[in-house]
Amino acid sequence: MLETHRRVIGRVVPALVLACGIQLSSGPVLGQTPEWSLRRVVAIGSVDDRVYGLSAVRDVLTDADYVYVLLGQEGRVRVFTRAGEFVRDLGGRGEGPGELMTPSSMGWHRSRLWVADPTLRRFTLFDVATGEAETIPYDVDAPLAYHFLSMVPRAILANGGLVGSPTYSGPRVVARGGISHLPQLVSDTTGTLRDTLAILSLGGGPVELRAGLAPGVRRYAAHPLSDDDLITFTPDGSGAVQVKRKSSEGSGSAEFEVVRIGVLGDTLFRRRIGYEPRRVPEGFYTDEISRSLDGPRVVDRGAHASALREFYEQRRYFPPVTTVRVGSDGTTWLAGLDEDGVREWLVLDASGASIGRFRLPTTSRVSAANRIEAWVVEKDALDIPYVVRYDIVP
Repeated sequence: MLETHRRVIGRVVPALVLACGIQLSSGPVLGQTPEWSLRRVVAIGSVDDRVYGLSAVRDVLTDADYVYVLLGQEGRVRVFTRAGEFVRDLGGRGEGPGELMTPSSMGWHRSRLWVADPTLRRFTLFDVATGEAETIPYDVDAPLAYHFLSMVPRAILANGGLVGSPTYSGPRVVARGGISHLPQLVSDTTGTLRDTLAILSLGGGPVELRAGLAPGVRRYAAHPLSDDDLITFTPDGSGAVQVKRKSSEGSGSAEFEVVRIGVLGDTLFRRRIGYEPRRVPEGFYTDEISRSLDGPRVVDRGAHASALREFYEQRRYFPPVTTVRVGSDGTTWLAGLDEDGVREWLVLDASGASIGRFRLPTTSRVSAANRIEAWVVEKDALDIPYVVRYDIVP
């Protein structure tokens, strides 16, 4: 039996609720969607405890008995009971069998937990009972249209397909006139491409800026308000959810689209959700521009600031969605904009109908959830992360 260590971590705080006015085009207005209260019951983390202290939390998974916390900097999965008791670590930083360098996400494949590692270009599958690990190399070449990009692993599907996508850097994309779409490609374990699960629309990728820089210096800037499509994969490998969230241009009705995709790339539901566009206030980009002017490469701060401002101010409205997650029961969790330190969340059921709404501080994000509970990654005033379980009170 695995040894456990008990720690007192539960407490109750006031419930959190949300009220706002997003409208589902094929359902009720969000104002008619039930407000959920969240009751805080378990918190995992510590400022000074080496066992319970968490670093950068990349992902969280749960099953009937345990909570699995993926720590990116440490290259490990830390396992806790659902009551918050430490059980064991899986993996560790390194390049050997069962080790991780830059773990990015995780999920379930049958009874084993997989972790994607873009740097090592592989998946590692852990037997959560014994800690034994198996490595599956991700050796896939990008399709001809994306031959200048590298492929990275993203997820393992329930049918055994390996999902990956091209990843890009500024120089490569700019040299070829930008990039507008990013396929999510399915391959087998031999590295042979088999299918396309989804295609993400992009805002064009980074742009090259030279104004105000030293001779021969180039800078590749990405827009701080990305409206690229979002995609997240279901914890059980049954598919994905894609959010098409192109920012409003200020004319006509504004809406974003949520698409649930099956394991074969089939569309399980498609919902368009109307929203009220929020204009970027004057001066919003000022701090972002100021941070970009430091360093010896900038020789004319005024010229470089003007180039950045011209690029940034092409986007006049905030994108409507910032985060998407899929619950273990097929629910979809959508986070809206940061408004005065609070972020709005909308929850859809497995058919795409809205079922709940609530809000959390901007420094918190839902990472694993279902209609009963939500496991939220929070940060305190010292930027220390915690994984907190909230029970949902309809």
